Amino acid sequence: MRTAFFAAVATGLLSSWLVGHQWVAAGLLGLWLARIVALKSRQCLIVTVLLLIGLGSWFHWQNQRFERISRESPRQVHVQLGVQPDAVTLRGGQFQLTGRSLRYGKLRVLGRLTTVGQKRQLNQLRGRSRWLVQGTLSPIPPPTNPGQFDAPSYYRSQRIYRQLQIERIQAVTAAPRGGLLGWLDAIHQVRQSFFRQTQRLPATLRLYATSLLIGLRPADFQQRMAGIQRLGLLYLFSLSGMHVLLFIKALRWGLIRCRLSAQTVDLWLLVSLPVYLILGGGADSLRRAVITVALMIMSRLVTKRPQSALVGWSVALLMGLAVNPLVLLQLGGQLSYGLALLLMLRTTPSVWGLAWRIQLLSLPVLLTATGQWHVLTLLLSLLVAPVFSWGLLPVTVIGASWGLFNPVVAAGCDRLLAGFQALVAAVASWPGTLIFGQPPVLMAWGLALLSLAALKTPRRWLKWLVVAYAVSWLIIRFPLRGAVQFIDIGQGDSILIRQPFNRRVSLIDTGGRLTIPRPTWQRDGTPFRPRVATVTVNYLHRLGITHLDTVYLSHKDVDHIGDLGALLQLMPVRRLVVPAGMAGLPKFRRLLTSHPAPPVLEAVAGMQFDDGLTAVHPFHRGRAENQDSLVLTGRFGGQRFLFTGDLDRAGERAITSRYPALRVDVLKLGHHGSKTASDPQTLNRWGVRYGILSVGRHNRYGHPNLETLTTLRSLNVHTYSTALQGMVTYWFGAGRAAAWQTFLKEGNYYQRTTSPNNHSQG
Repeated sequence: MRTAFFAAVATGLLSSWLVGHQWVAAGLLGLWLARIVALKSRQCLIVTVLLLIGLGSWFHWQNQRFERISRESPRQVHVQLGVQPDAVTLRGGQFQLTGRSLRYGKLRVLGRLTTVGQKRQLNQLRGRSRWLVQGTLSPIPPPTNPGQFDAPSYYRSQRIYRQLQIERIQAVTAAPRGGLLGWLDAIHQVRQSFFRQTQRLPATLRLYATSLLIGLRPADFQQRMAGIQRLGLLYLFSLSGMHVLLFIKALRWGLIRCRLSAQTVDLWLLVSLPVYLILGGGADSLRRAVITVALMIMSRLVTKRPQSALVGWSVALLMGLAVNPLVLLQLGGQLSYGLALLLMLRTTPSVWGLAWRIQLLSLPVLLTATGQWHVLTLLLSLLVAPVFSWGLLPVTVIGASWGLFNPVVAAGCDRLLAGFQALVAAVASWPGTLIFGQPPVLMAWGLALLSLAALKTPRRWLKWLVVAYAVSWLIIRFPLRGAVQFIDIGQGDSILIRQPFNRRVSLIDTGGRLTIPRPTWQRDGTPFRPRVATVTVNYLHRLGITHLDTVYLSHKDVDHIGDLGALLQLMPVRRLVVPAGMAGLPKFRRLLTSHPAPPVLEAVAGMQFDDGLTAVHPFHRGRAENQDSLVLTGRFGGQRFLFTGDLDRAGERAITSRYPALRVDVLKLGHHGSKTASDPQTLNRWGVRYGILSVGRHNRYGHPNLETLTTLRSLNVHTYSTALQGMVTYWFGAGRAAAWQTFLKEGNYYQRTTSPNNHSQG
């Protein structure tokens, strides 16, 4: 037992070091090895070293492969794919699937539906199919802003390294297989068949059935589960130990009633567990539970005595790391293995004692993942977990089985689940969400280690843990340095300005996306999540920022103010500043959705603001068109910035005439690099040294224009582009030299696909 546990923990630390590049894990691994040596157990030391060498080599090879593929250039390919029916997802006018190619392995495949007939054909797939397609093969695109969804890591955990953007489907034909592979295909068909059957169920029951029983989450899952997510209870929807134990108990009860022997029942269970793993979607938490239970059953069959749960946990971790080296670097894996270990090592029968220990252990993990915590999480975990296990889960099973044949049963189960959803949503609306901020890696490790110490000896370490959280909160919420950050919001503008200690936090424009009307057959009710929610507010919460002092809006175009309504719903804003003449426009007034709406100040040239910005345009009231853009200037860290919105060349020359002494070090290039802005003579007169292009990659407008790029090159302006380098940050303050930082580094996939004319200097 001791050998397996020490070897598993050592291997977990090794994966955090080699795969996650968390160097603190290397130090902890050294300390752990010293502890193993102190045990004076030759067996434990030899097994640990052999596993470290073996799995360390595997991790290294995996890293090399991942990095090599990440450097590949996109290319046109003809590919033959094997596709399981439950791997195809249709959303509106698009589809996504996971396919397997003999040459490229598993691929994430994306495509567009062009006709109703094509959508109907894909909807009717019942078995394994063979696809002959043509498209663009590329690495999976990385996140371009801090805290954004890390798609390469997520898909790497599923052994998917590339994506294929389909441009032409040549043929889709049935491709059944025989033998054991045929049995595997049959399991996937059953999973897909169950999913199709659940579409006849009421909405809430359907959501629970697909999420809990087969691990498929519909497109509106995040929106429907917003309350549960806000309360920190989303882990209940991960297929985990509770589902497997209930499944085993139900199956054992049924088999024993069939008068089968205990040994025969165990054999049936061993066969059923891999099937359930596939039906459930193969999540890391489900894999851990299945492996642990399978090992216990095998031990009972072979040795005739029960196996230690800790040994099962250790072997499950080793096998989980072999399959997915990132399992301990992801929220689901951390909670699954961490909380399972805590339950095994529990020393108190008290429910409250166990609950606060669970919260203590999970808090550093949750803060690292989300930056926030709800004060009711502890109480609700105590109340909801048993209700979920012994109430909602059985209701879901009954509704998803019996309810398929009896609408009355389905409606009753749906009412129970909908009532639970409504109750959770009501509680989630109460005050109590604490925006703590995201601890850096070293800080998160420190909090986790102190939490473990506090679990062992609370009287000695709990007070120090409280002090550590207080210090961490101060460091996150009151940073010594300020920053000017050009957020990659796609085709649009959004610029965050933070003074040192976050004395003033301002945002220039919110970004937004123009909604194009779609045919009826392409509408599926999937909610659109604006980038201000998934990128901007998410990032602000990770910084520990709970409000914005001022939001400046340059003009009325959607790509600059379209997400204002969503921003006001998600985060308090103390003041809006708009160009004179914009406040009364109906298009703008419709975006003021918060109650009460923040005060609106109309600005003209010469107005100064308390965050260090000064308006230099417009000179009079207008209609908030491009030529009326609000233009702001300010000095940060010794550099003079000018933020121009979509101002045209005539407006640039007008500012020069009005402010002949104006000098600009850093220019947010007007109109996303369009040739209608960036007048060469004006840029030369201002003495621009750095230019920022806020532009969407592969945008339909052809931004930035070649003429603008030529101008910047001729004037020796060092240019940063959000399309090429993601978020661009200028750090200043704290007595240190100002510095530029880009989120995407040189050699990244994006830097070879957006524009060959990259003049940026990192």
